[in-house]
Amino acid sequence: MSAPLDIRAGSNPAYPSGPKLLRRIASRILLGTARRQTPADFMRSVAREHGDLNYYAVGNRRIYQLNHPDLVADFFGRDAKHHHRNLAMRQARDVLGNGLLTSEEPLHMRQRRLAQPAFLRQRIAGYGEVIGSKTLAMTAQWKSGTIVNMHTQMLELALCIVGKCLFDLDEVEDMAAMESAVNAFMNLLPLSFLPFNKLIQRLPIAPMRRLRDGKQHLDRLIYGILAERRADPRDRGDLLSMLLNASDTGADTSADTDTSADNAPQRMTDTQLRDECVTVILAGHETTANALSFALALLARHPDVQQRLHDEAAEALHDNAPTAAHYTKLPYATQVFAEAMRLYPPVWVTGRMAAEPYDIAGFHVAAGASIMAPQYAVHTDERWWPDPLRFDPERFTEAAKATRPRNAYFPFGGGSRQCIAEGLAWMEGTLALAAIARDWQLSLPPGQPAHIDCKASITLRPADSVPLLVTRR
Repeated sequence: MSAPLDIRAGSNPAYPSGPKLLRRIASRILLGTARRQTPADFMRSVAREHGDLNYYAVGNRRIYQLNHPDLVADFFGRDAKHHHRNLAMRQARDVLGNGLLTSEEPLHMRQRRLAQPAFLRQRIAGYGEVIGSKTLAMTAQWKSGTIVNMHTQMLELALCIVGKCLFDLDEVEDMAAMESAVNAFMNLLPLSFLPFNKLIQRLPIAPMRRLRDGKQHLDRLIYGILAERRADPRDRGDLLSMLLNASDTGADTSADTDTSADNAPQRMTDTQLRDECVTVILAGHETTANALSFALALLARHPDVQQRLHDEAAEALHDNAPTAAHYTKLPYATQVFAEAMRLYPPVWVTGRMAAEPYDIAGFHVAAGASIMAPQYAVHTDERWWPDPLRFDPERFTEAAKATRPRNAYFPFGGGSRQCIAEGLAWMEGTLALAAIARDWQLSLPPGQPAHIDCKASITLRPADSVPLLVTRR
C-alpha cells in the first residue's frame, strides 16, 4: 500500500527541499566528520533527510530526485513523454552507439519492436540449459576447501552465458577473443560518460590508445560475426539469429534503417545490429555478474538462508543440471536473487533529462534538468521495507509483494524502457544460484568483514573482490 507524499519546499519555495552541497561539505570538514561517500549513499541520505522530492545542483546541473513509488510511477509512465536520455547516456553514444540503452524515440521504439521476439518467454526457455551447463562447468573447476574470488568468477560465467546465448560462441578460442575484447571495452566505457569524452579519448597517450584499441577489437569481433551470419543466415537458436531475421513493416525510417523498397519489411543494418549486440553484452554481463556476486556474498553471511536454498535446489534438481523446466520449481532461489537486488541493485539509479518544461508534484522543472529515480534509496525506504538493511528473502513471497506499491521495487527500470532482457536475467540468477547452492557450501574466509562494501559507478558493483571459502557438499 502506498503512503502520502512527503513533499517539502526548500529555502527557495520555487524548489523542493534538498541539500546545500557546499555547506554540507564545509560543515563535515569543520566538524571532522568528512568521509568518503558514494553517489548512491549520498542519494539515500538526501532521501532520508529531505523527503520524497529533492532538488540540488552539482556544478551547472540541476537535479530532481524522486524517492516515492508514486513519483517513480509517473516518471516511468505519465511523464516519460517529457524526457530524453540523461546526459551520461547521450555522451556514451560515441562508444555504445544507438542501441536500446541510448537511443531516443522514435528509433528506440522501432528497435524495441524488432528486438522483442528475441526475448519472448519461449525463446528464453531455450537458454535455461545453457545457464545450467555453463554454471556447472565453472564450479567443476573449484577445489573444495579453497577460496574463490566470486566476482571474477561471476563475470566470467555471465560472459560465457551471453556469448553462447547471443552469438552461439562455444569454442575456447572464440570465448577468449570475446573476453579480451569485452574487458578492453569495459575499460573505455567509464570515460564515455564524462564531459568532453571525445576530447579525452583523442589524447595521444598510451592508456587512451589501449582504450581505443579495445573498442576497435570488440567492433571487429562483432562485425566479423555479422559477416559470417549474413553469408549463412540459418537460425542457430541464439539471439543474434532473431535480431538478423527481425523485420518491422510499420517502423519509422532512420539512417540505420534498411529501406530498400517502399513498405518492404525493414531490418536492422549492421551498424544497428552492432549497437544492439553491445547493449546485450553489457546488460547480460556486468549487471548480472554484479547481482550474482552480491547474492553469493549475502548467502555466505546468512547460513540459514543458504541452507534453505540448498534444500530447495536439491529437491527440485536432484542430480540434474538446471534447465528452464526447473525455474518455476525454485521460488526461494528467485526470492534470494530478488532480495540481493533490493539491497544492492546493479542499476542503482535511473536518470532522464527534461526535454521540455513540465511540473513534478507542483514544482516547475525546466528543460535540461536531470531527473533521478534512485533504486538504491527507494529499495531501502522503511515505509515499504521494515528493518530495510536486513537481508530477508521472505520479503518476496507473493503475499508480501501484495502489501507494497509496485514501484517500491524496480531493479530493471520501468515503462517503455524497462530492461528488455529482464526475463533472461531472472532465469540466469535463479538457476545459477540454485546450481551453486545445491553443490557447494559458501562461507567467509577468516578476517572478512560482515559488511559488503560497494562502488557506485556506471553500475553498482562490489568495491573489492568477493573471496568466499567453497566446500563441496
